[in-house]
Amino acid sequence: MIPDIVVYSRDEKLQLIVEIQKKTNASVEWAAKTRWNLLLHAVIEPSPFFLLVSSDRVYLWVNATSLEATPPAYEIDASEILARYLQSPTLTLDSISEYSLEMIVTAWLNEVIYFKPAKNGGGVNEDWLYASGLYDAIRDGSIIIQEVQ
Repeated sequence: MIPDIVVYSRDEKLQLIVEIQKKTNASVEWAAKTRWNLLLHAVIEPSPFFLLVSSDRVYLWVNATSLEATPPAYEIDASEILARYLQSPTLTLDSISEYSLEMIVTAWLNEVIYFKPAKNGGGVNEDWLYASGLYDAIRDGSIIIQEVQ
């Protein structure tokens, strides 16, 4: 098993590991335990940033090198950043497949990497990208989509 998405900086250094889990009502405790299990079983390696995306929440760890079950630094409503990528108003993030969710996360990450996200406005508040340092770490970088399990 390997992580779903890996993002490198423009100088090709690992910056972000993304794990996508098709789950609703995900709690902070679940997120911390999931990240810890992935590290414990060597599915992921420690990295500067770790993003765990569920159907309704996005969790971000900064300086994600700890092998402990630490809570995320940021918890974001997934629909705030991902729902705009749905092709139909009748679709929701919890009604699509895990593969579709992965493609939406990839599209969003591509937008973050290659186009500067809105800061304080623009419809979607992505200030946490700047405050966490994630935007600067992955700007003009590259995305590797791992093999679907």
